[in-house]
Amino acid sequence: MSSPITLAAIDTGSNAIRVIISHALSASELAPIETERVPVRLGHHTFTHGALDSRTIEAAVTAFARFRKLFDQHGVEHYRAVATSALRNASNREDLLDRLWREVGIELEVIDGEEEARLVRKAVLGAFRGRSQPRLIVDLGGGSLEITEQVREQWVTSSMRIGTVRLLETFGLAGSISEDEARMIRRYVGSLLKSSLTEEVLSADINSAAACGGNAEALAELFGGTDKHGMPSLRLSDLEEALPELLRCDVPERMDIYGVRKDRAEVMGCAALVFATVGKQLGLKRFLIPGVGIREGVLLDLAEANVGQLIPTEEHPAVAAARTFAARIGHNTTHGEQVRRISRTLFDQLVELHELPEDVGITLELAALLHDIGEVVHRKGHHKHSEYLILNGRIPGLESPRREIVASIARAHRRSTPGSPKHLIYGALDADQQSQVRKLAAILRIADALDTDHRQRIIAISAELKSKTIVLNVSIRRNGHTTPPTEIRKTEAFEEEFERTVTSTITEVSVRAKTHSQPE
Repeated sequence: MSSPITLAAIDTGSNAIRVIISHALSASELAPIETERVPVRLGHHTFTHGALDSRTIEAAVTAFARFRKLFDQHGVEHYRAVATSALRNASNREDLLDRLWREVGIELEVIDGEEEARLVRKAVLGAFRGRSQPRLIVDLGGGSLEITEQVREQWVTSSMRIGTVRLLETFGLAGSISEDEARMIRRYVGSLLKSSLTEEVLSADINSAAACGGNAEALAELFGGTDKHGMPSLRLSDLEEALPELLRCDVPERMDIYGVRKDRAEVMGCAALVFATVGKQLGLKRFLIPGVGIREGVLLDLAEANVGQLIPTEEHPAVAAARTFAARIGHNTTHGEQVRRISRTLFDQLVELHELPEDVGITLELAALLHDIGEVVHRKGHHKHSEYLILNGRIPGLESPRREIVASIARAHRRSTPGSPKHLIYGALDADQQSQVRKLAAILRIADALDTDHRQRIIAISAELKSKTIVLNVSIRRNGHTTPPTEIRKTEAFEEEFERTVTSTITEVSVRAKTHSQPE
């Protein structure tokens, strides 16, 4: 790569909004160039009243406008902005999402606890590269607590409504925390842990865990030390010893004694109680604090995708509008984005075979991004629901006949291929448009199969066109836990349409990431 790609990640948490801008020197090397934290507490009133108040919305829009200027200043080429627990809970989150897109030009995606845990896990495993990796990850935010453990060959995540801001506002803890209040919080957290975690996790013989979040970093800095590798650590015994004095102090005293910001002083007592309770319940002796989180996980995803040449450098406005539509109705497009990247890469590399105009590639990108959107209605028969939502949804820039073509491709991504009497929208298209649908659906089905586990492991793909075959050379990120596929699925439609047999070579590659912790 001749010059680094500039990437950005925004973590819209319940207690603060954070942005990091980084150069991707390669798919495995990141160099942060700008970080910023804005103490906008989106969890304020949200956890008790179920909605964002107007002042909080205004503060968030102002913060994102500042981030937009940073994007322009540094020439950010690709970004992902995610929101977690507070916006998952806010009934009026669309008010904020729409304003951010219309006024600032940043699309904010509300992710679920599972995706939140995946991003944190990605960042943590990268930070532990080259040393013994943790089997347990504890991520405490303002609105939720995610505990992820490696159970045999799988990572199992439990997302719980235990967060520092949520606890603060639910129990009305405005200052110092009394012994009775501390016992109440411990009982509450302990009860949720027992009801949420599996017996296998509760009884696992694990002495240490990776702890993530601004409070984990602050507590380790105040009461912890470092391990033999120089990573910050916090022993449970030291945390318990520090708790009485920490809880006794009110917010101004914590700011004065511990030298922390007001918003940190407000929540650090609750955070300490949560970590202490988690440690006791799981039999831990210490936490290791790698200093990474959602933002670093997002950056690693972006670097792998973009440096791996799986996405076009310019994005059509209709794609952005489709992404916003998906977010508006609550569909997570993580898998769709990966299928879009793979689909467009195959489209560009197979132009000699499909002979379609370049602008038709946008049609394929739209269908790939939205092919699973019908899952918001129901998983069963979601390809039919996808067709309906695309036909009837408010997606600026998606006009007829492209809308009908995109809907038909999405309908054909699973089960019956185009041409079935059930495909009424396809049947109403003219012959050339039907040909487009068949060709693009054949490519989409292969791209969808390449991310069938929804783990975004494909980092590069190249297609070799031969007289009777197509050879797909696929590079897959090695994760050490999932066996790579031995062949590519869902090739039948492609082979029938193009009269070429599809074969493949699948290679696992290690993707090492240099992550840098940033001060809170």
